[in-house]
Amino acid sequence: MIFTKKKLKKKNIKNKIIPYDLDSLSKYAEIEEMSFEQMENDLEEFCYILENCYAGLEAAKSKGLNIEKEKKTVISSFNLNSVVKVSDFAEILYKKFSPYISDTHFTINSSNKNSSVHFRFITNLNNYFSNLYVIKQDGKIYVHESPDKSIKTGSLVQLENIADYLFEYPSKGKNIYRVGILSEKNQSEIIIKINDKEVVLPVCRELSKNEGFSFKIKECNKAIWIRYNRCHYNNEEEKEQIHDFSNSADKCINKDVIILDIRGNHGGDDGYSLKFYSDLYFNNKKKSEKFLCKYRAPEKWIYSLASIKASIYAFNRFCDLSVQSNRELLDKFIKIEKKLTRKPQLLLESVLESKFNFTKPAYKGKIIILTDKEVASSGESILEQAYLFFKKKNQVIQIGTNTAGCASFGNILSYHLSNSGLQVSCGFTDFSENVTKSKKFKGEGKGYFPDYWCSAKDLNKTIEAVLDVTIDDKSSTFINQLAL
Repeated sequence: MIFTKKKLKKKNIKNKIIPYDLDSLSKYAEIEEMSFEQMENDLEEFCYILENCYAGLEAAKSKGLNIEKEKKTVISSFNLNSVVKVSDFAEILYKKFSPYISDTHFTINSSNKNSSVHFRFITNLNNYFSNLYVIKQDGKIYVHESPDKSIKTGSLVQLENIADYLFEYPSKGKNIYRVGILSEKNQSEIIIKINDKEVVLPVCRELSKNEGFSFKIKECNKAIWIRYNRCHYNNEEEKEQIHDFSNSADKCINKDVIILDIRGNHGGDDGYSLKFYSDLYFNNKKKSEKFLCKYRAPEKWIYSLASIKASIYAFNRFCDLSVQSNRELLDKFIKIEKKLTRKPQLLLESVLESKFNFTKPAYKGKIIILTDKEVASSGESILEQAYLFFKKKNQVIQIGTNTAGCASFGNILSYHLSNSGLQVSCGFTDFSENVTKSKKFKGEGKGYFPDYWCSAKDLNKTIEAVLDVTIDDKSSTFINQLAL
């Protein structure tokens, strides 16, 4: 295993500290307007964040971002108005900069209790299912099942670019597909032709299971189901349960099937899942610990005094500092803070990927990962790490719907602009080199597409169909008993 780190590149910058303590946001709760001069100051701070705190800056520039040009258009939009509404300012920032920032994590929010401001710079791709199932035969598509009695089984289905509307659905049988659509807009219907007759097909979005922190384990002789829907904790009890998950590989090593249910996992710290997979891969604590100490994924970090101060605040508030890697990273940030306080500058650090041949996993069974639209950020890392460790064809199987799609930039930091109090959140770490190598990640806002699509009500049957188990198999009985 080889780990190489490029030396920090330095760039002199004008020092500017952006407020970062989220506890002080309440003082902006009544602010709905500001002066033109205050707006100009907030605009300067927003552009400072882009240039000195945001890891996606170069990607935005490659799409044509010219910060000075957009700054002038924002100023001209208000035409020296004596008063500027905070909501109008947020909206114009979104309109002018969103064409260049392809990052689901990048947001602008307001803490004002009277006017809601929320702009996410990527529109997510959502899945909408119909209740029409079709079958592929001899290169054509025929109706297999429909709740509409006027649509006869065996009727010919005609739809331009029909492959984009078909979701393989094994719970209904081999070569059976559910008709639906992936769309950025809310969809209530799609129009298709069946036997040359136009049909309006109702569709609805698959809603995610909305629940709080949940960690559970159920097992039988052949299979184990692990519910892990958060990568972060809010109290000591949840912290202990996350540690229980990271140490649960020994319960899995002799199972034929691991069902890892991460639906609703919107992120946090991906170190817990990395340890779980490492322990599962090696089935040897010493080898796993040695690997975890040395392994790094390809990353690019951007450090300014503002990003470092925000990082230190975020680590102390949200991170598990009992984890050695987190403690070491915090110590590193503190050292960099001292350096940047003495000499304001921008520091860029590139970490090269550790070289390791992932070809001999101790675990030989299948890993089924259940996903929905709420799986995001470090939740998506759970998928990427599984593909990293277990490369054997079909050893890792994703079932459910696509994920949120926010894996290119991470380690999210929040800043709030001095006059409006608008909260700007963005990542200061670039993971794009890693996700662009993935065949599963379809892009920001699109996420990881499953191997097999299904709704929550068809989940058990889909897992059974994918595993090809019989009704007498103990795994089948176990799957039917799961509270999925």
